[in-house]
Order: sequence, then C-alpha cells, then structure tokens
Amino acid sequence: MSLRKIIIVSALALVALISCDEETASYYPDLSSPYGVLTELVYCFNNHQEDGIINRMDAVLSPNFIFYFDPEDVGDYVGYYEIPVFWTKTELMSAVRNMFNQAYSIELQIPILDESEDAFGKPGEGDTAFTRINVYVNLLLMVDESNGYQAQGFCDFEFGKDGSGNWPITIWWDRTVMVLMTTSPVSLGKILAFFY
Repeated sequence: MSLRKIIIVSALALVALISCDEETASYYPDLSSPYGVLTELVYCFNNHQEDGIINRMDAVLSPNFIFYFDPEDVGDYVGYYEIPVFWTKTELMSAVRNMFNQAYSIELQIPILDESEDAFGKPGEGDTAFTRINVYVNLLLMVDESNGYQAQGFCDFEFGKDGSGNWPITIWWDRTVMVLMTTSPVSLGKILAFFY
C-alpha cells in the first residue's frame, strides 16, 4: 500500500472516530439543570434495556429522594401490596429496576420538554431548589405485545442543586389518578407498585 493510501485511510479512520465521539457526547446526560434532569429521566424510561441505564436513572434522583403516591391511591392494593403514602429512593429504584427488566416496552412522554427549557422554566440565580407543578406525563408500559398499562395526568417535581452543580429530583408527586373516569383509573404510582 502506498504512503498516500495509508494517509487517506488514516484520515478517514480519524474522521470516523471523531464522528463517533461526537455522537456519544450528544447522548451524555446533562444534569446541570432541572430541564436536563427530567429529559434524562425520560431517556432512562424510553431506553430501559440499555446497558448501565439503572446507574443513569439513579443519578437523576437525589440521595434523599421521596416519591409521593397520588392520595387517591394510598391504601389501595396492587396484588397483596398496600400502597403507602410515599417511597424512598431505595423503594422506587427497586420498582424501576424490576420494571426495566420485565417490561416488553416503555414509552414515557413529557410534552413540555419538547418545547424548550424556557417553556419548562429555570431556577433563579443563586437558587438551590426549583419546583415545577402540573407537568403532564404519559406513560405507556407494555408487558407483552398486546397487553399493557397507560397512565396519563399530572405530576409535580422538586429539584435540589447538589455540591456538583447538578439538579437531581428530590421529590416526585404523582397526581395521575383521574377521579372523574367511570372505570377504575390506572395511575403512575399503581404501575410502579405492580413491579415493586
């Protein structure tokens, strides 16, 4: 092989390597804002079979994270499990791990994230906490090709700035029970409890 061909092949390989690095970098989670953290949460649910996704999911939740069930669900049973008022991070991650391992497919949509960070909102300069209420969520979880659960409604999120400058979720309030429905509603919390 001539020197010229070696140089051309080497240059092409370098371009391909740089392109791969840029593509990988574009999927690197940005946890430096509440908007970025919630975007990462959606990514984790929608890519639940990806290697290392549980670690990425863990990173979006603060160590002292609390998940509050919809008050309409508290005291209801999912199988033999009675839904409590709240879960800690350990309990939520246990349910999420089982869900990610067992689900046929998961699609989580939070439409406000598709608009812009400005539409979602940003913390003020010097703030260490940020709350966003009435965030519409739509979760479709299929347990096989033709059976699944869907929860639609609103959630509230509180974020806290940590020592690294990231904004993990500190509190997640489920408000997805639609009490005006004539049939028994399925909420986000009940779907999570099913996998606990």
